[in-house]
Amino acid sequence: MIYWIHIARSIDRVTLHNDRCSEVPSTQSSTDYWAGGWFDYPDKERALAAMEQAGTTDQRRCPLCRP
Repeated sequence: MIYWIHIARSIDRVTLHNDRCSEVPSTQSSTDYWAGGWFDYPDKERALAAMEQAGTTDQRRCPLCRP
């Protein structure tokens, strides 16, 4: 299973999703510092480590997919 994190710097939040979540975009869009972006990780441990290093104060798990 692949895990995704969505970094939204404009609202100071990072959210963890799994690969079957309906919120994960089907195509990779462009990312920038303030808008953030979607990033995929091969395992949950790496995704959680990336969440901690994202530099945001609000860290969440997706309420829809509950990874």
